[in-house]
Amino acid sequence: MSRTLIGTRIRERRRAKKKSQSGLAREVGISASYLNLIEHNRRGIAGKTLLAIAKSLEINPRDLSEGADQGLIDKVKEAIAKNRHIPSEVERLEEFIGRFPGFARLIERLFDLGQQQDQNLQALSDKMNSDPFFAEAIHLMLSNITTIRSTADILQKNPHIDQNLHTKFLSNLLKESERLSQTASGILEHFEQTHSQQDKLADQTTLDTYLESNHFHLEIMETGDASATDIIEELEIETEEQKNALMILREYETMAKTLPLQNFLNKAEQLKYAPLELAAYYKTDLRSIFYRLAHLPEKSTLPNWGLLECDGSGAVLYRKQLTTLSLPRFGSACPLWPIYRSFSQPMQPICALLDMPTGERFLTYAVAQFNDLGSLGVPGTLKASMIITQDYDQLIAKTALTSLPQLSVGLQCSVCPKQECTARRATYILG
Repeated sequence: MSRTLIGTRIRERRRAKKKSQSGLAREVGISASYLNLIEHNRRGIAGKTLLAIAKSLEINPRDLSEGADQGLIDKVKEAIAKNRHIPSEVERLEEFIGRFPGFARLIERLFDLGQQQDQNLQALSDKMNSDPFFAEAIHLMLSNITTIRSTADILQKNPHIDQNLHTKFLSNLLKESERLSQTASGILEHFEQTHSQQDKLADQTTLDTYLESNHFHLEIMETGDASATDIIEELEIETEEQKNALMILREYETMAKTLPLQNFLNKAEQLKYAPLELAAYYKTDLRSIFYRLAHLPEKSTLPNWGLLECDGSGAVLYRKQLTTLSLPRFGSACPLWPIYRSFSQPMQPICALLDMPTGERFLTYAVAQFNDLGSLGVPGTLKASMIITQDYDQLIAKTALTSLPQLSVGLQCSVCPKQECTARRATYILG
């Protein structure tokens, strides 16, 4: 059962409405003991019961069912583990996230920012150690400093030097000082990020926020009422973001035209949302089917798919989160995930069930496809894509599930308790 802490929110909302547990249970037609289990996150809740409770508490069901997911819990735990010098009430973590999901997301964002800044410092260190510009600039600065010191030493030791020579030495000091200043300024410009670049690291892009707020389904593009450029203009996306945003939106535009929504939904339902069969029917590549599935409207009758894409280095190119699984924003996740394994088998689809340490299970499809075919003796570059869903009961019969590979994986090594894992590359920090 996925841990979304719905129960904690129900308990807090009930108390805020000054309702007793037995009174709420009676209103929605369940026993008080069952409601008690729900409120302590020991029983799942969905469907009619969730709707009835939401109605009784005068709250949108979405406000109860979204927010504090397992990924958020693990992220805050990771932040706590890396700041052990600050006493934290770990045993009340789930209660805290359930009551204050906004503060928990703030902690997650600040922790992600700290992680990214650490990566930037490491990259900067690597750059300083290997950058030819930096080596040459340092050599030039040392040369300037040596000249300045020698000239100053001559002037200090010879106070009665000829006036013309004195003037010449002062002129040399001025020139060398200016060169030193210019070199130092050049180094700063070479390494220093602009404020907008720093802000971009700290926050999601405008388009990221827009896509998440629309649950990655843009109805105005599905119907053709807005183009990629229309949305760019409406969102007032900054110049440095426009190229990437335009590429993403044009891809969505192409998807909406080549795989029209209603037609796709009808066929997908017939084929049980099987990506390989859908790709064969539409005579298209698997990645296009993955992208279409990840951008379906959010409805209880449709499976909810997450999407992760990365290049050969593991750098994240695109992601659509699931509330029950935290996908990496920076760097990579568990090396056992099919998306990374697919690089060893280009164009070969991989279907597997992922069993997480927290008990959740996900169905995944992954494939690595060529961006370009390269040339003689030079291999092409690859991009890997993976869709992931927890709604596999709607897609595959229980008898067929047993025939699928079942991979015991984690989120990432630092928060994975599988100490015996041969793929481990970082120490577990939550023990």
